Formats: sequence, structure tokens, C-alpha cells
Amino acid sequence: MKMCVVAARAGSKGLPDKNIKMFAGKPLLAHTVAQAMESGIFDIIAVTSDSARYLAVGREAGANLLIDRPAELATDTISKPPVLRHALAMAEAEAGQEMEMLFDLQPTSPLRTPADIPGAARTLNDRPELYNVVSVSHAKASPYYTLVEETADGRVELSKPRDGRYGRRQDLPACYELNGSIYAWRREPIIAEMPALTEKTGFWLMPDECNFDIDTPLDFAIAGFVAHHHFGWPETH
Repeated sequence: MKMCVVAARAGSKGLPDKNIKMFAGKPLLAHTVAQAMESGIFDIIAVTSDSARYLAVGREAGANLLIDRPAELATDTISKPPVLRHALAMAEAEAGQEMEMLFDLQPTSPLRTPADIPGAARTLNDRPELYNVVSVSHAKASPYYTLVEETADGRVELSKPRDGRYGRRQDLPACYELNGSIYAWRREPIIAEMPALTEKTGFWLMPDECNFDIDTPLDFAIAGFVAHHHFGWPETH
């Protein structure tokens, strides 16, 4: 069995109630639930939240497992892995069997194409050596050319020195950035508390236009503009 988790904690400080703020005609988290349903690959679509309002939105959107998240898993300092393990345990108790894969679909990264969720699943399924697959987009800045780090003596230097290896930008290795949209896991690495990036992490490349993590009013406005003018979604007011 496969499941996805849409983790939507209440209490955002940068953009209050962002997970249920109306975006392109529906509450923000509802887009991710709808995309999970449209992918056709999940047996369980779970919304986990500490808010009854958010869970009601998830139910209305079509989620078939609503998880009332305990207070200790709903602070602004809690990391994602304990939330996923809790959701996994709840889903397996509900289903009466173990999940094969768990997808963490971030509701604040709603811009996905129809190919993205199935593509990440196919990558994980076709490569049994992988623990997980993360979604990425092309990096906006290169550690070989534009990203610098401060040194101990107050200078800056390239994050990845070229050491004379790369004379032209075209010769540089491809660089990607995590876009937060999809984290696809096998069950065992979640139980074992493995980090999201290991030597057994694969990737699914998404269009650059999908690279949004909504955390501020400006993020929300720009993502809404792109959703409407590039993807043809309803306008966000």
C-alpha cells in the first residue's frame, strides 16, 4: 500500500492560516489533496493537523484519513520526521497492514504538474537501491559561480571552488535545489529515522515554474500570479 501525508500545522507566523488561505479558487492545502487523488497511486491520503478547521478542509477536499496531531508534534520547533512516523503508525493501524511507500506532499508547494507525483513514485519503484526520492528544480544560483561563504577571517570564497576544472558555465555540473514539493519514502528509512539526504537518495526534476514554498505574503502573491498566468489556474484575489 502507498500513502501520502499532507502535513498542515496551524499557527504560521509569516502568513497566518496559510494552509487554508484561498489560493486559485480553493484552500491552499486542498490543491495538494486533489493532486494526490488525481495521481491515482495512493491507498491512503492523510491530512495531519492540530486544527479541527484544517482537518475539515482536508475532509472536504477528499482526504480519507484525518489525523488529529498531538500537541507535542505541533510546535513550531518540531521537525517533520516525527510527524511522518506518527502519521505512518496511524495509517497502518487504520489499514491493518504496513505501508510500502509514504509520500510527504508539502501543501505550501502547490504547483505540481500531473507528471510529478507519479514520476517520483516511478523513480523510487524502478530503483530498489534508493531509500527515498526528493523533488528538485534547477538551482537559481550556482555554488561554482555565484554562491559564496564567509571564511573565518572575514573574507568570502566560492561555496564549491572550481580549482581550474571548469572554464565555462556550460561545463559546470548540473546543480539543483530542493523545492519541498515531494518527498517519497520507502517505509524502512522512515522507521529508522534516516535523514532526507543520503547516498541512497534519488531525485525527480520538476519545472522551475513549480519551485515555490509559500511562507510569506509575497510568496503567496507571486505563486498565485504564476499559477494563474503560467498554469491557467483560477486567479488568486
